[in-house]
Amino acid sequence: MSRLAFLVLLVAVGCTDDSGPPPLAKVPGKLGKIAVGTSSLFAIDTTDNTIVEINIADGSVIGKLTTVGAVTDLSAAGDLVAWVEKEGNNGKVKRRKAGAIDALGTLTFMPRVLVTDEGVFYSDTGIIGLWADEIPTRVGSPAGAATLIGVDSSYAYTVEAGMSVQKYDRRMDMKELVVASTQGATVKGGMLAYRTGEGVRIRDLFTKFDALFGAPPADYPCELLLAGRAVMCGKYRALEGETEVLLEDPVAGYAAVGRDLYWVKTAGANSEIYKTDSELMLKDE
Repeated sequence: MSRLAFLVLLVAVGCTDDSGPPPLAKVPGKLGKIAVGTSSLFAIDTTDNTIVEINIADGSVIGKLTTVGAVTDLSAAGDLVAWVEKEGNNGKVKRRKAGAIDALGTLTFMPRVLVTDEGVFYSDTGIIGLWADEIPTRVGSPAGAATLIGVDSSYAYTVEAGMSVQKYDRRMDMKELVVASTQGATVKGGMLAYRTGEGVRIRDLFTKFDALFGAPPADYPCELLLAGRAVMCGKYRALEGETEVLLEDPVAGYAAVGRDLYWVKTAGANSEIYKTDSELMLKDE
């Protein structure tokens, strides 16, 4: 029987033990990076590098998106989802819009995608672009490899050589240095979060106020995620100067809509998907 024939194993709402909240869903396969839309959650199944679509309302597996090559990146917002597929030694950006799947005509080398209500932003060596309608438009022109980490109405933010964070003026294609050296930088809602030897720092991109926000163990690897007022680093949550364990390892992937944190925990041959309040007040130990 196909894995997709399985429905999510739902746990009774009336559960009263101390094991924590039940998972939103249990899905066959080892899920990794996830993205959240209006009614669907999308996840990369790392066992075959395909995309699984899950109904947020009831946790059922809707199916798999039609893909050809291995999926390397994924992003979603509203009813739009975009991803990157390997094609030979290159990558191709694809999207599903209004139920139809199409692809950018030009192959790219190291693409990343970021979906917003404007459309599909993407980055690669020498280009930052926006794919909103049929013909993409150029947003910025980096000199070399650039990894897109965030956008707002005025700027596109990238990580480039030496792990520096740069911003590109969307009106004039001009570059400006934001932070010279970072680890795991991410941008959302006018804030930049990044790691240094001290811990997790957060910077207001408008006022440029920059402060230490939390200190997960220095040897703990993670991808940072801005979720509401919190910054997630794997199982650790940094909030208002405090660092606490909010999630349970192994955290395979996560995404946030406001303070709603959707995260994946791998459990043998299955993956469990949870929804947690990123600003949840924890009980004193």
